[in-house]
Amino acid sequence: MMYYMLKSTVNAEIKILRSQFIAMLYPVSNSEEARNALSEHTKRYADATHNCYAYLCGMNQETSYYADAGEPGGTAGKPILNAMLRHNLTNTLAVVTRYYGGIKLGVKGLIDAYGEAVEAAIAIAELIPAREYQEFVVSCDYHVFDSLKYKAQELEASISEIEYAVEICLVLSVPCEHVSRTLEFLDGYAQHSRLNYKQKTTKD
Repeated sequence: MMYYMLKSTVNAEIKILRSQFIAMLYPVSNSEEARNALSEHTKRYADATHNCYAYLCGMNQETSYYADAGEPGGTAGKPILNAMLRHNLTNTLAVVTRYYGGIKLGVKGLIDAYGEAVEAAIAIAELIPAREYQEFVVSCDYHVFDSLKYKAQELEASISEIEYAVEICLVLSVPCEHVSRTLEFLDGYAQHSRLNYKQKTTKD
């Protein structure tokens, strides 16, 4: 079975009986990233009635989790998860933020609403085939950073968690089929410039 992941964050909004549902889909590499993204989302929508969510991670959806976040059991998190499963998504966090409009939707209404909100977001998302990635924690001189960005683009890698200090610190996510070329590049700069790196490990 082919699994898919998001190319970028996407959101969609629907309104049902005056309740507003905002569905946000976030690309994540693992459950730790999913929890971090969820934390940022709930801070941003701290005034919402509910922030219900689900996530799937791993090349074969090995990790899954969902939560109703105050809605009646089974009416929010599971419908969000089921919508992602129907589209074979992985490495994805889906959060549906609800602003209550004063009219109760009932159990079936909630299940339909949360599922529909995620479906609306998936419908406009750009999906790409899932790939396995290796992450590296890198610190480098500023003059190396431009070369690193260029190489990352060449290797279809992504750069995140950038911190600017005496050196630039970042996380480099590389498709596993390009790891050997990445190591050649990093080792070359490590020998001749101020660049250090290590493979990043996470605990799901």
